[in-house]
Amino acid sequence: MLKKLIMICATLMFAMPAYADDHAVGSPPGDDWTIRKGMRFGYNYAHKADESARLESPHMFAMGFEMQETMAGGDWLDLLFIQNITVSGLEQSVLVPSGNILVGFEINDALQLGVGANVTIYDPSGEDHYVHLVSAIGWTQAAGEFSVPLHVVFIPDVNNYYRFAVTTGVNW
Repeated sequence: MLKKLIMICATLMFAMPAYADDHAVGSPPGDDWTIRKGMRFGYNYAHKADESARLESPHMFAMGFEMQETMAGGDWLDLLFIQNITVSGLEQSVLVPSGNILVGFEINDALQLGVGANVTIYDPSGEDHYVHLVSAIGWTQAAGEFSVPLHVVFIPDVNNYYRFAVTTGVNW
């Protein structure tokens, strides 16, 4: 249990945006970053998770909150930093939280590619694998003052307990 608590605290610590001091090379941090944040919901599939005692089905509803930070590259390519927290399994009366931190690129203010770390407190293999690689591709469509993202996420696992998710939501 202590390991799980430490992992949650570490995830929350890394989920906070990091900015350089004013004396660092480049312009002040507030001038370069564009921040979009919003709610997320969608579908989560956890391969072989129904073999565990906790889950009845590998198919789960997911909901959460995400923050996307982009640094303009000046033309068609922007730097992308994504942080999100997601909760799955509520339809099975189970709480399966996870957090993701990704870095990547945004192309033409719409196509997003990212890779990073996923942390969860639930390991269906029972082998204490709480940290995984996460890769994602997405499209964000402008909608007036808002934007609507559609993301596809893949989280591999050494014991073939991979996860796949499709999420959408709204940013402001």
